[in-house]
Amino acid sequence: MTWQAIWSHGRAHRAPPRACHTPLRAMTLWLELIGPRKPAPRRGRGVARDIPLRLWQGASEGQDAISIYLMPDGAVRLLHGEIDLCSAPATLRAGETLGLRYIACSEGRADVFEVKNYDQDTVQSLRSGLQKQATLADALPRAEGFLSVAHVAAVASSAVTAADLPGVESGALVSTIEGPRPIDALRPGDLLLDAEGTSHPLRWIEARPRLCLGRTAPICLRAPYFGLIRDLLVTPQTRLLQTGPVVDYLCGTEAVLANAADMATGRAVVRDRSKPMRIFYHMMLDDPACIRVENSPIETVHLGDVMASGDQQISQSACPNAADTTPSLPLLDRAAARALVSAHARAA
Repeated sequence: MTWQAIWSHGRAHRAPPRACHTPLRAMTLWLELIGPRKPAPRRGRGVARDIPLRLWQGASEGQDAISIYLMPDGAVRLLHGEIDLCSAPATLRAGETLGLRYIACSEGRADVFEVKNYDQDTVQSLRSGLQKQATLADALPRAEGFLSVAHVAAVASSAVTAADLPGVESGALVSTIEGPRPIDALRPGDLLLDAEGTSHPLRWIEARPRLCLGRTAPICLRAPYFGLIRDLLVTPQTRLLQTGPVVDYLCGTEAVLANAADMATGRAVVRDRSKPMRIFYHMMLDDPACIRVENSPIETVHLGDVMASGDQQISQSACPNAADTTPSLPLLDRAAARALVSAHARAA
């Protein structure tokens, strides 16, 4: 388990270890928070002073502690020793939800400060290139009050790569030419079956731990909707193949794709925050195809998905013949995806 400490709304799902001052090759801090409103002016002042607002302060002493500030212009600034990174202005406004992922690397190669605004649908990735041998204490909260600012917080003793990829939970059954097999048992070279029964060689598969709290929570597709044999957990970025008369009527085409997160309406598709962490598998083929998982066709990862997540450390066997970065079928927007789920629910 890479996550050494996990909190949600101030509650500790995993308490930090007692020994937290050991230097690490890499360390990851993950925060999710909502942009605070500007403080009211003090009595006797006409307007509040525009000063940086501290969002997070590490437990270490001096400059070793990680400090994160919301600047008066809406930029988010991170200080960690000699590392000083700042996002663009208006990165965070009051009421917006922000996800922060910071990796400190002792070799200066895997370091990244990723700032994702879920409401603006923007992602900024900044790098310092500086070597920084961090400890867990650098990232652990100095005071419990910071856990009320960040409603989700987690610290890992390694570099946790971005998990914003299409994927399914460990244990899911994938259709192969040899019959359904647990995704955990698949290896590159296995032949997987798509929605029409055509086989495709698996080129790359990887398991990654995922925080399942806040906006990072996975999506539960409930059986028997979508042809599922049993409930299936997928990442929010997973694209589902949708066909049938309802699709033809609403979309004017025989088949479309829809992001799982856009389909979360509260009945057939819901967010699952019952566990703080789960293992998800990500699969890539030569060309994207909709592979049957628990009897429901789900599109595999694109090379563009992997590169967009900032992960270029993949094996040579992961390089597809055609580096297509667009969905293999028309992709619905959120409004259309939710209308389709509602129509399916009424027909069920």
